[in-house]
Amino acid sequence: MSCNYFGLFEDWEIAIAKKLVSDFIKTRRCFQEYDFDDLMQECLTHWLSVRDGYDEGRRASKRTFMGHVIRNKLKDLVAQRQAEKREPTYFAISLDAPLVEGESRTLLDEIEETTADERTRDLCLEVGLSVDLAKALEKLTPRQQDICRLAMEGYDVTEMSKELGLSRSTIYEEKKRIRDFFHKQGLEDYWR
Repeated sequence: MSCNYFGLFEDWEIAIAKKLVSDFIKTRRCFQEYDFDDLMQECLTHWLSVRDGYDEGRRASKRTFMGHVIRNKLKDLVAQRQAEKREPTYFAISLDAPLVEGESRTLLDEIEETTADERTRDLCLEVGLSVDLAKALEKLTPRQQDICRLAMEGYDVTEMSKELGLSRSTIYEEKKRIRDFFHKQGLEDYWR
């Protein structure tokens, strides 16, 4: 439909529809992506189909009647949108059903294999990381190794200072050196 709607509507009808559709879009977030013209067309098409049913004997003016018709159409669109959201988008599949018809391999077999592969991969990463971490720790001085051990046991700087017989400033300096070293080794996540 073009903007003048082929002369099917009077100016006041278009103005009422524009106002109501505009207000509707502003207050309904789920319809903000809708094209204004599409909603106008929906509403005016509906109005066209019912406007001859206006009864002049009623107390409402034709403009008031149109307002009710357009508002009801917009409410129907909201209800339709909500009903569409309730439609199921997922369906159940038995874990024992074959993946391919005529074969014995099931969905459960696939899941178990994938899970086992992920566990193996994770274990390999952990072992590889442990090896990298152990190699890095070996390169530290004995004092730095002691600080790392105590840090992993949850000691704070004051407790480390007492345990190792070092000043707090020395502990802070060593922690900074350890942090820099771990950063250079790509293990910065293990020392903060």
